[in-house]
Amino acid sequence: MKHTSQSILKLRSARVLRAELSALLLFTAPGVFGAASTAPDTFAPVHPQHELASVWNDPEFARRLIGSYGFAPDAEPRMSPEEQAAYREKVVPILREDPTKAMSVLKGLAKPNASAVFDFTLGNMYFQNEDLTNAIKHFETALAKFPDYRRAQKNVAFAWVRAGNYTAAIQPLTRTIALGGGDAKVFGLLGFAYLNQQRHASAAAAYQQALVFEPDNVDFKLGAVKCAIAVANYDHALALLDELIRLHPERDSLWTLQANVYIQKEQPAKASVALETVRRLGKAGSQTLYLLGDLYLSQEAPDLALAAYLEAIDKDNGQNLAKALRPAQILVGRGAWNEAKQLFARIRSAGTLAGPDELKLLKLEAKLAMGTGAGQDAIQVLEQIIERNPLDGEALLLAGDYYAKNDQREKAEFRYDTAAKLQGFEADAFVKSAQLLVQSQKYVQAAELLHKAQKVKPRDNVQRYLEKVEQLARSGRS
Repeated sequence: MKHTSQSILKLRSARVLRAELSALLLFTAPGVFGAASTAPDTFAPVHPQHELASVWNDPEFARRLIGSYGFAPDAEPRMSPEEQAAYREKVVPILREDPTKAMSVLKGLAKPNASAVFDFTLGNMYFQNEDLTNAIKHFETALAKFPDYRRAQKNVAFAWVRAGNYTAAIQPLTRTIALGGGDAKVFGLLGFAYLNQQRHASAAAAYQQALVFEPDNVDFKLGAVKCAIAVANYDHALALLDELIRLHPERDSLWTLQANVYIQKEQPAKASVALETVRRLGKAGSQTLYLLGDLYLSQEAPDLALAAYLEAIDKDNGQNLAKALRPAQILVGRGAWNEAKQLFARIRSAGTLAGPDELKLLKLEAKLAMGTGAGQDAIQVLEQIIERNPLDGEALLLAGDYYAKNDQREKAEFRYDTAAKLQGFEADAFVKSAQLLVQSQKYVQAAELLHKAQKVKPRDNVQRYLEKVEQLARSGRS
């Protein structure tokens, strides 16, 4: 009889255990919420422009986080029969009906001596409600009770990432992997965390693992590209970008990144092809167009550069006209007079430049005038600039050049002498004054000025010029 009672007791225990297990399985991932439940499809979503938006707002990712309210018996802290009953009878029903009300129930169950499951579940509730401070606090309480609690390691890592503390996220992410919880998102976020710590080799390894699970994930592949660029492995970066561009040829950011890699490899022709693609996609902003213009100039194609610069000005709708002064200066410096003239005209028609920028444009126009034989026009502009700002060293030097070229030596000397008293223009003014003296065969005086110039700003070409002048001085020609 006693044997029969024990058998019945064992049979009943087995039935209870199976019933409890069945109940628990209802709440195991993919979620405590049934197919017909009103469970949310987001989990503490981030702004669409956030750098992790594609990961965090991914419905599958959210589903897995919501599913973490369930159990994973192989990596879970134990619960007493009483705790299982409390979870099953008090927590699960309210999680199904109204998850927002489950928090008060869980607060009563998450006691110091209670199972870590309650602390973890409470932390998850805070996490879902974007209270990251309390989420992390309760996840860490759960881990203090059960250090190898895999889901707690994983979710506290995610919470740290969500909070922007990537340093703190690394340890629980690696622990999650060690406990067998590595998946695409865990490896991907670990790569992201390492990348933010400038640990590029580690980040590359993590992204590589993430891509094993999700080979077409754009963000993971882009992370791998950034790692490759950071360690100057440009060929690998380009190979990854080629894959991405084949899958997403409409993404201008990929073409732009490819162009930047080609620039790093000093391949301006390929870089300009990539940026032309962005242009033809209709997504080239003014910054891209200015860069494209610079690339064409580096390939001695000023006409193509001009077209890109003009389009850049149009894209800005007359705003940020000062940006156009840099390419204008480059065109003038290269003697591309026709292109420079067209660019000046577009700048003038697009809007008005403010004080210093207007003076800069005037000086560039004066240089163009001097370069194209319209020196009289140039000197009028330069004298206007000097009248407005007598300490404009560049205008003084340009005016001196005009007077020197047109046999007005005294005026040239005066302008150069004035410029020589201005910080930043001393060296050039000394050299130009020395050139005037050389024209008069006053080599000793010229050498003295060149020595002053070298003392202020040593330059190889000036040194060679100085040595030749000193040779003439020693030959007694002065």
